[in-house]
Amino acid sequence: MLLKTLKKLTHNSILRLVATYLSVFVLSSFILVAFIYWSSIDYIYKQLDHHISYDYENLSYIYQHEGSEKLIQSINERLKQNNYDSIYLLYDPNKKLKLAGNLHLTTASIIDGWSIVSLDKLSTSKHQMAHSARIFKNTLNANLVLINGLDIESAHRQEQTIINNIIYGVIIVFILGVIGGFIISINTIKKINLINSAMLQVGDGNIKQRVAIDGSDDDFDLLAKNFNQMLERIQVLMESLQNISNNIAHDLRTPLTRIRNRLETLYEQCEGSQNNTNQSDEIELAIEETDNLLATFETILNINKFQSGVQKLNRQKISSKKLLTDIIEYNEPLAFDKSINIIFEPANDIDFTGDQNMLFLALTNIINNAIKYTPENGKITISYQLKNSTIAGLDLKLSENNSYLEMIIADNGSGIPEQERDKVFELFYRSEACRSESGNGLGLSLVLSIIDLHQGIIELNDNQPGLAVCLYLPT
Repeated sequence: MLLKTLKKLTHNSILRLVATYLSVFVLSSFILVAFIYWSSIDYIYKQLDHHISYDYENLSYIYQHEGSEKLIQSINERLKQNNYDSIYLLYDPNKKLKLAGNLHLTTASIIDGWSIVSLDKLSTSKHQMAHSARIFKNTLNANLVLINGLDIESAHRQEQTIINNIIYGVIIVFILGVIGGFIISINTIKKINLINSAMLQVGDGNIKQRVAIDGSDDDFDLLAKNFNQMLERIQVLMESLQNISNNIAHDLRTPLTRIRNRLETLYEQCEGSQNNTNQSDEIELAIEETDNLLATFETILNINKFQSGVQKLNRQKISSKKLLTDIIEYNEPLAFDKSINIIFEPANDIDFTGDQNMLFLALTNIINNAIKYTPENGKITISYQLKNSTIAGLDLKLSENNSYLEMIIADNGSGIPEQERDKVFELFYRSEACRSESGNGLGLSLVLSIIDLHQGIIELNDNQPGLAVCLYLPT
């Protein structure tokens, strides 16, 4: 269930849009804070270099105008101020003699100019042992080298503070982005769900359903107005077609019933006379044709009721085993006339919900077709089983427990060519191979209407030879 929910969320376009927005928002924020970080660090180290350069210029000025003794004195005075950040070393490279400063005279690894060195073995101060320093080394004359700089531990602390602030800032930006994305998407999802809900109800037959309009005149309001306008037009067209079909069926059913009654009367009169045997046979055929016409109109009326949503499901708990057993018993006399063997393969009884009368009608139509198009001494196999939600290529509205009932009615008759399997569900469609058989091309249309009402699926497959009708119904 959790995997299914996560999969459903990944297919939500609004959530994907919010995730994209959040990613762009966080990325742009990260680029911004990275720029601020590098700018801040660059500024800090430029300030350090500026301070070191300014200090060196002062010391160099003292040396040039007042001599080395004054330079030594100036360095010592600066160190006495307990400024732990300052680094100094004045030495004679020829005599390898340290004249002033707080560094050991181990300068072989220090290059001329700017550099960063570890104070681990250089500093004479214990608190600077684990620190690093930014220094500037320059030769004042052949016998005098000056190194001055700054302990950059405070700069490192500032850098770490900036990094921590950036991390906190990114977290805050991410949280604000999530909140912002949620606020932006919740209204959008709500409006889209209203449209989806209305479309689902229309798909289930409630053609009078409309999408609510909140009067904001935004894109969703415009979409809702256009959608409602389309539904209005569809409703008018469907009601017109249904009225035409219903009026034709109702108007013709009454005179046909009268004709049948008159034929019945004539048939009884002819039966009473021994000289009118041929006439009574003709009248009997006319009565049979009239019954077929009445049955056709009754089927049209039922299909219209099912497709328009006028006929509602009387849902109840149904035993699959009992339902199929009753249908087989009802159709066995017809199969017996053609010596067709109906093989029922009952599994464990499966309870599901549906309209028993409608399903009885649909399954009876399927079995009648199987009997009609199966040759004498043929066989029809009926089976059912409970399956899970994996149906390749099918989108089935499953029950809460993600299972469905599969019913298969297979025969070894003439079957239906693959290119005609979708067409046979159309009203009055009959394939060329079936023209010689009685029928009106409405049976499978009626079956499809009933299965659709149950939010199920019907499939026609090759039984090699014959046809396998597969029904999938939510439990």
